[in-house]
Formats: sequence, C-alpha cells, structure tokens
Amino acid sequence: MIAFIVNPVAGGGRAYRKIPEIRRIMKKKLIDYKIFITKYAGEGKILARKAALSGFKVVAAVGGDGTVLEVVNGIKGTQAILGIIPVGTGNDFARFFHIPKKLEKAIDVLIMGNIKIIDGAVINDILTFGNITSTGIASETAAMAVRFKKFLSGIWVYLTALLNVLFKYKPYSVKIRMDDKELNREITIFAAGVLSYYGGGLKLLPDADPNDGYLDVMIVDKISKIKLLVLLPLVLFGTHTKLKIVEVYRAKKVEIEADREVPVTVDGEILYIKNLEIKVEKDAIKLCTL
Repeated sequence: MIAFIVNPVAGGGRAYRKIPEIRRIMKKKLIDYKIFITKYAGEGKILARKAALSGFKVVAAVGGDGTVLEVVNGIKGTQAILGIIPVGTGNDFARFFHIPKKLEKAIDVLIMGNIKIIDGAVINDILTFGNITSTGIASETAAMAVRFKKFLSGIWVYLTALLNVLFKYKPYSVKIRMDDKELNREITIFAAGVLSYYGGGLKLLPDADPNDGYLDVMIVDKISKIKLLVLLPLVLFGTHTKLKIVEVYRAKKVEIEADREVPVTVDGEILYIKNLEIKVEKDAIKLCTL
C-alpha cells in the first residue's frame, strides 16, 4: 500500500494538480493507495506518521524538499519507506537520486524500485534527510527566493534571488566546532550535509556520500565581491571546491554559534537561529529509488 502526502501549494500548486493523474495511474496499476492532502505547514509530518502506523508500506512526499522533510520526520522510527514524487521548486533530494520528474515513472519507482538505506542528519534535534543545511549568502538567497517562486521555477528562482542578495550581503561572525576542530570565521558561505545539491541544482557539496557516515562541510570565509563572482558560476558544476578560498571538511558533528540570529536553510525550510548543531545519523532513512 502507498500513501501519498500531498502539499497542495508545492511547486506553485503543481502538486495539487497532480492528484487526478495519481488516481488514474494507481487505478491502472491496481495498487492500493490513499491520498492525504495537507492543510497547513507541519501537517505533513502528522499525516505521514498516521499513514505509517496504519500499515502503509511506502509513504510518498508529493511536493518539494520541504514536504520531504515533514514526511521523513513523520515516518521516523516506523517500518515505512520514504517515497518521492518531485513536484516542488527545488527537488534537490530527488535530483541526487535521479528520481524521475515524469509522474508515472516516479510512481513506478515507488512500486518496483530498489530500497536504499541512507544517512540522515539531526539538526537541532530535527531529523532531516541531510540534503544541505546552509547559512551565509546561500540562506539569505533562499529567504529571498520565496518572493520569486510564484513567477519562476527550479534554479532560476535561486539565481534571480542571488542577484538581489549579492551586493548587499554582509558576512556573519561565527564560531564553528567540527568534532575536535574549532574555527572562527566571517561566513560568506557555510554548507553541511550528506547530499550534494542546493537551490534547484547548485552542486554545493560535490563529494557528499549518503552512506559514509559523515557530513561534508564547505566554508567560504569573508571574500571580496569579485572573488565571489568568480566562485559562484563554478558551484553549478561542483568545481568550486578546487579553489583555495573554499575550505572542505568531513565531520560527524558540527556546531555553529553566530554573533546574532541568522537565517539557516534546512532541507528547503528557513529557520532563524543563533546556535546550530548538526549530527550525522547513520542509516536513518529507507528510500524508494532506482
């Protein structure tokens, strides 16, 4: 049995418009299913847990990375397997695992795909699927991107937002502790996670591996706007980590203490916090994938 947790506003309403097609495909495939539609932020977690405890084998997030975050926390500690129907703005989780955008092919993955066990991350006691947690110019851009999601999609949302943030951004003073290492930095970019993509296709952590038991960490200290303009195009291809201005680490636990409350992105959601703790959780999520 498959439960579909639909975020009706995801992808500018695309998730809601997919419901009739989901019904048609599932009827054709003769698979038992149920559709749950969220009415408010956070209800995806409640509905996902209800579905998991009711015996649904697969609980599928129909939406973007924020919807996946809610479903992951809903099925935590149950036998349910996470499924993805990627119809959000960024879909970075689905991109990493090459989950098809075409609806019927994505549903085929839920029915006939492989089950992969992957690492997650616990961020201030919230389990995430470990895509990327970021602060600095990346999170400022994500916060700005909310304004453009009604008019644009995919990577264009984030590139447009980035242009609006770029020249007025001021770095944050932060203390970073990674396992037994401590750093003081004025952050232009900070990112940590177990997967690679951010912002609809930006390859911030190109070497991330969701099965190695570590967080990949990337830091860019305070740099000039000219150097930043050189750096940013390289992020599209994941080649920025070859630059000397980019610091790359691996750790099981990362703590950040900022000099003020700052925006932090967590798997498609934006939090405003001063202290951040990220820990890898080995083999935390069962996923339907290719």
